Amino acid sequence: MNTQNQQPKTKSLIWSGYAVFIWSIIYMIPHLYWALGGKVGGALLKPNITQSIYFELINWIASVFLTVAGLIGLAFIYWNKNRFTKYMLLFISLAGCSLATSHAIYGIIYRIFQIRGVVGVESGSFNIHENAFVLWDLVLFEPWFMIEGILFGILGWCSLKETRNKKIWLAACTSGIIFGLVTGIMGVRFA
Repeated sequence: MNTQNQQPKTKSLIWSGYAVFIWSIIYMIPHLYWALGGKVGGALLKPNITQSIYFELINWIASVFLTVAGLIGLAFIYWNKNRFTKYMLLFISLAGCSLATSHAIYGIIYRIFQIRGVVGVESGSFNIHENAFVLWDLVLFEPWFMIEGILFGILGWCSLKETRNKKIWLAACTSGIIFGLVTGIMGVRFA
C-alpha cells in the first residue's frame, strides 16, 4: 500500500465509514432472511409484495445493494485513495446520499398524505387494519432510508479537507436530493 497517496484518516471519517457499514448491514439482514425464504416480519410489508413471485429475488438484490453500501463505508477508511478512487467513492456516496434521502422525504410525505386521506391507498381510503404497511413504512422503512442518506452525506463530508470542497459537497448533495424529489413527483422513482 502506497502511503504517499493516502490521506491521514480522521476520527470523523472512521466513525462515519463504520456507521454506513453497520447501518447498511443491519438493514441487509432481514432482506437476506426474506431472500432465503423466511416469513417472519412479512406482515410489515405490503401484502401483494410478499405474495409476489419476485419477492425472494427482490430481497436478494436488496441484500447485494445493502452489502455493497456497507462496503463503501469501509472503502473510505481502508482503500488506498488515489485520485481516481477518491472521486469514485465520493460519486457513489453522493448517489447514495441523494437517492436514499430523496426516497425517504418523498416516502414520508406520501405516507402522511395517505394516512390523512389526501392520497388514497390501493384499497381506497386508509384503514389501519387493512393498510398497516403504510404505518410501518412511515415509522420504520422510510426513516431507515433517511438515516442511510444522511450517513452517506456525512461520510463524503468527512472525507474532504478543504472548506471550499465541503461547500461544493453540500451543494451537490442538496441538488441530488432535489433532483430525486422532482423525479419522484414526476412519477420516476430511482429507489
